[in-house]
Amino acid sequence: MVTQLANIYTHSKIPRLESPTYRRFNQFKADDKLPLLQANVNHQKSNYQELLAIYLEKHGKPLKPVKHQKTFKYPKQHCPSCEAPSEYLYSNGGGKHQLLYCKVCLTDFTPEKHYSKELVLRCPYCQQKLDLKRKRVKFKVWRCPNLSCPHRLSELAKLTPDELREFSKRPFQFKLRYIYREYDFKISQTDQQSPIQPKVDLNRIQASPQVLGTILTYYINYGISAAKTSALMFDIHGVKISKQTILNYAQAVATNVRPFLDQYPYKLSGNLVGDETYLRVKGKWNYLFYFYDVEHKIILADYVTPRRTTESACIAIYQVLKKYRKIPENLRFTVDDNPIYRVARLYYAQHEDINFDLNIVKGLTNETEVAKEYRPAKQTIERLNRSLKANYRPMSGFKSAGGSVTYVTLYSLCHNFLRPHQTLGYHVPVEIPALTGLMRMPDKWLKLIQVAQEQLPTA
Repeated sequence: MVTQLANIYTHSKIPRLESPTYRRFNQFKADDKLPLLQANVNHQKSNYQELLAIYLEKHGKPLKPVKHQKTFKYPKQHCPSCEAPSEYLYSNGGGKHQLLYCKVCLTDFTPEKHYSKELVLRCPYCQQKLDLKRKRVKFKVWRCPNLSCPHRLSELAKLTPDELREFSKRPFQFKLRYIYREYDFKISQTDQQSPIQPKVDLNRIQASPQVLGTILTYYINYGISAAKTSALMFDIHGVKISKQTILNYAQAVATNVRPFLDQYPYKLSGNLVGDETYLRVKGKWNYLFYFYDVEHKIILADYVTPRRTTESACIAIYQVLKKYRKIPENLRFTVDDNPIYRVARLYYAQHEDINFDLNIVKGLTNETEVAKEYRPAKQTIERLNRSLKANYRPMSGFKSAGGSVTYVTLYSLCHNFLRPHQTLGYHVPVEIPALTGLMRMPDKWLKLIQVAQEQLPTA
C-alpha cells in the first residue's frame, strides 16, 4: 500500500513549490560602461575618385559600378562620406530597405534621413561606431565590430588554454566584445497605479466589518488558504462565506490600499537591497521582484511579473525611486549577480539621468570585500522571501495573475504596518498613530483600510 502511494505521488502533477525549474539567467553579461554619444562624422573623409584610383593600382582593374534593379529608387543619391554617385551605391532588396551601402568606401547610411549633424553610439574603449547586432521587441543590441578593441583583447587574454581551444571551435559561446543594449520602453507607461481591478465594492459587501477583518487576519497574517479560511469562518465563528467571496474581498481591499502603500512618506535609510523569487501562477513559475529597506524593515517594491527581464528590474526600481522626494546622490542597492540589474543601472543613467551604484553579492562565498560587507543585507531579503513562501505555500500557488498581485499587495501592507519585528524591538516598521491602542488584529486591519481611504498621502 505504501509503495503504491509513493508511486502515485512520484507521478503526480501537483505543483512542487519547493523546487522550481532552474533556468540559467546569466545568458548575457552587462558591460559597466555606457557607450559614447559622438557625432556621426568620418574623420578621414575621402574622395571617391582617389579611392577608385587606389583600387585600380592595387587590383589591376577598375572597380565596377553596381548593376541596379529597376526597383532601385535613389538615382540622385551620393555617398555622404566620399561623394560617390549612385552608380556605386547598392541596397539589399532593390531599394526596399532604408540602409544604403557605398561600394567605394564601404560606408553605410540612411538616404532619406541623413543629417549633417547626428549622434551615433561608439565603443567607450576604442571609439569605434557600434554595429546593430540584433533588434528585439523592446531593445536593440549594439556590438563593437573592432577586432583590435582594447576591451576585446583584454577579455581574450583572460581565457585559459582550455577556453581558448573551445573559443576556436565555438566563439559564439564567449562574450569578448563590448555589447550595449538600448531599451526603448518608458517606465512611466509600464508602471501601473493599481494593477488589480476589484470585482466587488467594499461599501456594498454583505459581511460586517468584523468579518472582513477576521478574514484578512486568517488569509494574510497566518497564511491560511481561502478555502480553509472559509471553513474556519463557519466552524469557529458560524459565518457561512464562500472561498470565492473571500478572494473577492481581498481583491477589493488590495485595490483600495495600493495607492496608500505606494505613496506613503516612508523614512528610508541608505541600506537598500533587492532580489527576485518564484511564485506559482496558473501552474507556471512567475517572479516577484522585492526591494527592501534593511534597517527599517520596509518593503519598497513588490513587482510580480511572468518575465525576469531588464524591464521588470527597471519597474521594480522605479517603485523604489517614487518613494523618494529627492533621489539621494549616494543611492546604492545590494543585489545578486543577475546582469539585469547592471543593465537597469545603465538604463536609468542614460534615459532618466538617475545614477545609483550596485553592491554585487555573488554566490555563497565572500570572494570580494563588497560581498563580505553586504552579505548580511542580502540575507535579510532572502529571509523575507522565505517568510512570504511560508505564507502562500498552503495555497499551492495562485489561480490567476490578479490573485498573486492581490496577495503580494496585502502581504506588503501587513509587513510594513501591522507585523511586529523582533529586530525592531517588536515594533512595526511603520507606526501609524491611528492604530495605537488597538489590540486585536482584525480591528487593526479595519482601521488601516480606513486610514488608507481617508488619509491618502500626496506624492
